[in-house]
Parts: sequence; C-alpha cells; structure tokens
Amino acid sequence: MELFYRISFQEVVADALSLVEERELSSKHALERVFRKVAGRDREKARGLAHAYVFEIEKWRAKIDFIINSVLKGSTVEDLDPYLVNLLRIGTFEIHFRKVPPAIATDSIIRVVKERFDFSRAKFVNALMHSVEKFDVEKALKRLKEKDRIAWLSVRFSHPRWYVEYVIDLLGYDEAVRLLLSNNRPQRYYVRANTLKTDVDSLRDYLEENGVKTALTPVPDVLKVLEYKTPVTRLDWYKEGKFVIQDLASAYVAHVLNPEPGERVLDLAAAPGSKTFHAAALMENKGEIVAVDYSYDRLMRMKEKMKLLGIKNVRLVHADGQNFKDRAKFDRIILDAPCSSSGTYRQFPEVKWRFDEKKIKRLISVQRNMLRNAYENLRKGGEMTYSTCSIRIDENEENVLFAVERVGLELIKESFSWGDRGFLEIGDKVFRAWTHRHDCNSFFIAKMGKG
Repeated sequence: MELFYRISFQEVVADALSLVEERELSSKHALERVFRKVAGRDREKARGLAHAYVFEIEKWRAKIDFIINSVLKGSTVEDLDPYLVNLLRIGTFEIHFRKVPPAIATDSIIRVVKERFDFSRAKFVNALMHSVEKFDVEKALKRLKEKDRIAWLSVRFSHPRWYVEYVIDLLGYDEAVRLLLSNNRPQRYYVRANTLKTDVDSLRDYLEENGVKTALTPVPDVLKVLEYKTPVTRLDWYKEGKFVIQDLASAYVAHVLNPEPGERVLDLAAAPGSKTFHAAALMENKGEIVAVDYSYDRLMRMKEKMKLLGIKNVRLVHADGQNFKDRAKFDRIILDAPCSSSGTYRQFPEVKWRFDEKKIKRLISVQRNMLRNAYENLRKGGEMTYSTCSIRIDENEENVLFAVERVGLELIKESFSWGDRGFLEIGDKVFRAWTHRHDCNSFFIAKMGKG
C-alpha cells in the first residue's frame, strides 16, 4: 500500500485513536482530521482500512485491554503512556482479531515505538507483544467466568461493567446478553426520503435501480437498507440531498411531534440536525424552526446541509439550550437531550468508554435544566417531544416524572405505532426501541404538553 505520510499506517490509526479518546471525537471526525495530512495513490484504500481498525478497536477495547493487562506484570494500561497503549492495542488487535502474522504485527509497532519513544521502551514492547502472541484468550476467559460472571460478560462482549450490570437489572440475564450481542453486530443502515425533493416510493425505486435492496419500516418516510452493491453515500440522489441516512428510532421523533406547516418550532439541542431537517420537511418549509446548539462548528455544518436539502425555514442560533429564550413562545419543541448515548453502541462504539456514573449525573442535571427551559419557551397548549438515545431510566422515565411533578408539563398518551413501552408508573405512555428487538439504536421518546 503506497502512502505519502510522514508516519506509518499504524501511526495513522494511533493518532486517530488518541483523538477519539482525548478530544472525544467520533471515529469519523478523528479520521477526517488525521487524513488531512495524507496524500497518495492509495489514500482512500488506506482510509477505509484505518476506519475499520479504529471502529473495531473501539468496539473490542475491553477485550483487547484484558489481553494486554493479563500479560503486563504489576501494572495496567492506565499506568502506561496513552499513545503507547494505543500502539499496543493495534498490535494486539492485529494478532488476535485480524490474524496478522505476529512477527509482522510486532515489527510494525516496534518501528513506531523506536521513533516515538526510545530503545528501552521498544525492548519492553517487544517482550510484551511476544507474551500477547502466546496468550490463550479463551482459557483466560473461562477462568474469569468462574471467578466473576459480570467481569466475564464485560470482557467477552466488550462493554463497560456498569452497562452490563445495568442491563441485567433492567432486562434480566438472557435478554441482556441478547442486547450485548446485538450491540456488536454490524450496523443497520436506514435512509429517510427528503420529502422536500422526493417521496419514499420514488426513493425506493431509485435505490432498487442502483442495486440497493430495501424494506419498508414503521416510519412512513424511512427505508431499511438490506443489501447494496454501492454504498448509498456514493449515489447521486444522496449527493443531491434527496435522502439522508438517519436511524429508524431517531426519525420517529419528528413524526411523534407532528409539526404543522406554518407553526413555530424550537429545537433546543439541534446539531447535527437530522430531527430539525425532518421537522422542516414535515412542515413543507412553511413556518419557522429555531435550531439552537452550543457548538458553533456543528451549526456551520448544519448550514451546509440545509442548502443541500433545500431547507428554508430554519434559523440557526448559537446558544445554550439550558437558558435560550426567544421573543415569542413556540407551538412545538424538540428536546433531543445530550445523553450517555448508551443506546448507540452499535453505531458509535467509542462512546462506550466515555461515561461513568459521575459524568451521567452531570448530564442528568443538564437534561433537567433543558426541560425547565423547554417549559418556559412553550406556549400554553403547545407540545414537545423529549427524546434520548439512552437506555437508562434516570435519563428517561425519571426525567419525564421530574418534568411532570416539578416543572409543570403534562405527559400526553401518544398512540405509538411501533416499539415497546417503558418503565415505572408512566411506562405505558412512553416509547422505547431496543437494538436487539427493533434492529436500530436503543431509544426513548415521550410527548408532553403545557396545559
């Protein structure tokens, strides 16, 4: 593979992994940043391979770290230099997951360590990689299962321990294992017709003509992608903004809100914009949507996407959804709150390693501030959807109860056309989707009103 880059392929991947970890970027954005420095005939081929490496290493990080920690004597990956750890993860991934000949995998890593660190560290890594090569993963997992079943599940399926404990409490052991398995399966793609430019039947015909097999879904303007010859993002209609890629459950939010043409709608956490754009299409570009987000960069990306999709009724506002106020009240509000993203592990495996109980408590505080602010911005008789891509009751049902009991919102019993119901005393009035049951992100939606 011919690449023009000051560093090797392993360093490209290690750089991306470091950005994912330290800057909390998605795999996609981390690779975009790294590949600004890459040129050459095989650039796109290398980019595809690098994406596969980063995605799979993040997906299987708990299992990879278990192997490394098992051969480290008297220390763990947390004690080592973070960049060195990412190189070790790449080497371990190549040997145990990609079945690269150990000598080749080790040599690639050693060359980088010599260049980036020093000879003594290279010697240490060389010895460690020989131990990694000889390590019997299945035998070690069997021993772990006998000692600590939760730790075994956490390593075996590569999920944080808190998540494993949480889903067992929530769903029971057997179904929790089904969810863990499902989170590790290949991502399911859904496409939503941009009804400002086409309709779902025309889109389905177009995709069929271009070798993309689809199926209808419970969401009327969304198709499930079953098979494809060419990735849908390379098709002309995608480049012309006639359809977007959007998860099935995420695309249900705007339908639950059901905005009418001519209304004023507020999206309090708008970026990256999929729900804003969907609401604009349902409103036929009539009325106004005020799209608020705290990230200026993400709003600018939304601005570009709006041009492509032909959206004309959205006003972008750089502000904090916890305290934004407008001159007049809104008919409807979308509050897709920032959350632990614990329902998106299949799509974004890197988020698995970003949250702990303390960080989630801080998020819940933000979510509740946004619910209070949504109430202040909603007109009397107005309606809002509250949604998250979290599996957790404290980010979902408990927040809805807070909104009802402490803020003054009323829970509306929506006739959800699909999905499951939720938990606690309001369980029959809220929507939940699950990765293992519905083949999409695990998701939560509640509809509330201001009386």
